[in-house]
Amino acid sequence: MGKHAARSGAVRLTVFAFLLLGLPALVAAGIVVFRGDGWSALTSGASSCGRKLKVVTASSFAPVLAGMAPKLTKSDECVRMDIVVADGRAAPDTVRQTGADVWIPDDTSWVGTAPDLDLARLGPENTVGLGGAGTVVADSPIYMVTDAPTAAKLRAAGDSWLALANLLDTDPAVRLAVRDPGTSGDGMVGAGSMAETVWEGQGMDASAQVLSRAYAKTRTVRGGGVALPDRRGEVGLVAEYALVPQLGRLGRTGAVLAGKDFRVALRYTWFPTNAALADDDRAGALDRLLDALGSPDGAAAIAAAGLRSPRSDEPDEPPPGAEQLPALAAKQMPFLGAHHVDHVLATWYAEDRQTDLLVVVDVSGSMNDPAPGSDQSLIKLVAQGCEQLENLLPDDSRLGVWEFGTQLDPPRDYRELLPAESLTESHRKATVDTCRGLETHSNGTGLYETILAAYKNAQENARKDVPNRVLVFTDGRNEDRGSTLTLAALNAELKAAADEESPVSLSVVVFGDAEATKQSSAQLEEALEPAQGYVDTLSTANEVSAVFIHVAAGGLHG
Repeated sequence: MGKHAARSGAVRLTVFAFLLLGLPALVAAGIVVFRGDGWSALTSGASSCGRKLKVVTASSFAPVLAGMAPKLTKSDECVRMDIVVADGRAAPDTVRQTGADVWIPDDTSWVGTAPDLDLARLGPENTVGLGGAGTVVADSPIYMVTDAPTAAKLRAAGDSWLALANLLDTDPAVRLAVRDPGTSGDGMVGAGSMAETVWEGQGMDASAQVLSRAYAKTRTVRGGGVALPDRRGEVGLVAEYALVPQLGRLGRTGAVLAGKDFRVALRYTWFPTNAALADDDRAGALDRLLDALGSPDGAAAIAAAGLRSPRSDEPDEPPPGAEQLPALAAKQMPFLGAHHVDHVLATWYAEDRQTDLLVVVDVSGSMNDPAPGSDQSLIKLVAQGCEQLENLLPDDSRLGVWEFGTQLDPPRDYRELLPAESLTESHRKATVDTCRGLETHSNGTGLYETILAAYKNAQENARKDVPNRVLVFTDGRNEDRGSTLTLAALNAELKAAADEESPVSLSVVVFGDAEATKQSSAQLEEALEPAQGYVDTLSTANEVSAVFIHVAAGGLHG
């Protein structure tokens, strides 16, 4: 970083003061102003510059902007910034309420949690969009920090993020420590990327299950603490900007791993608002700030804050003090999509799992067959998974259970076993009793009639702003010969019933060999298209439990 030394003195001094002394130390200098509404806004102090931007950014990136502010106000194309600090899932509301011109969160993934913000979005296939939207202006790799014996286990298991996921799932001695995912990209990206490695190889159900099991063995660090391990067997996920100042605490017994399968990192990303881009003055100021972040001065400010500058001449040059850390994998972990972020947040926050869920279970004779890889029948595995929901869903959810076969309640093929009601103590007990009592007692499967009835029932009972889901478990065969409802007719009925004001997430879980059921599952999913229905095919016993965890963590779609 020596090549930046000559031009970065003022930048380093400002960032140094910010990092070591904090916001109060900069008040007297006119660089920081505290707002009465609870946010802290950094400004460049008294200035005649008329071009002003309001920037919402993560606390770990604010020092970069604070360091650049003095020079930006003195340039020919001056820009004066009000910098509002907001982290995690609270940031979108801050962007909205402050009327920000640009949002720079600590990871690209956060944008998926704010679909209603009027932001310039990524281009096709996640390319950079209008106004530079999606440009990664800085990043900070995330490392696994642990003790030497646990590091040896991780290396033996593959020295990878997948190895961590597998050990958390199978080794009782291995535990996890992360910052609160709801208030930091460090925790959200770290935990989400670990689970993502399972998603890539085994699918989203398995990923949700591993994440849920890992959470049970996780110490969540709240506030501004660093998730360093505090006991043997614990693996802390720590971003480089926070790790470097703590390296001296690790001693000889500590170990740091980067993971050989993926380069996992926070990606500080540029998202201007459409309103700002539509204003010539503000659009010009945004261009000036974005260019400055990619300049040598910007690279110096980024390095001084302990971050890396992907737009510099040496895009992966480590910041001061990080040279001793292990080499990073060449393959970048893709940023997490909205559904993937939902998994992480719903795992940590029970209130995020609020849903109105109708579980519809096939009780035809074939459901009594043993599940592949198990000596238990499919119906028993479904009963066990159904019972899990009582623990997974919060009180303000509603849960109902139907069974279906052929003419179970003539002329209907389905029967309500448990009405969809709030999960009071009595309804929780009724849920357990109902799920435990599931058994086969029909010779056929009235699938299409039941799907349509369940969908319409969910619509009729929808609550505003509460996710509304129907989850159907079946062997995939429609055997109601007395019904005139074909796949084409089901498609037409769903098209007529679909209503954007009462959306229903419809998922059908089919048991059987994936290859053997591929064609019929594809045909069924095509028929469900008007309701944006999703068909999930399971072929092993372990996947049954995972489906229930997945639907509680945000539904099967995504």
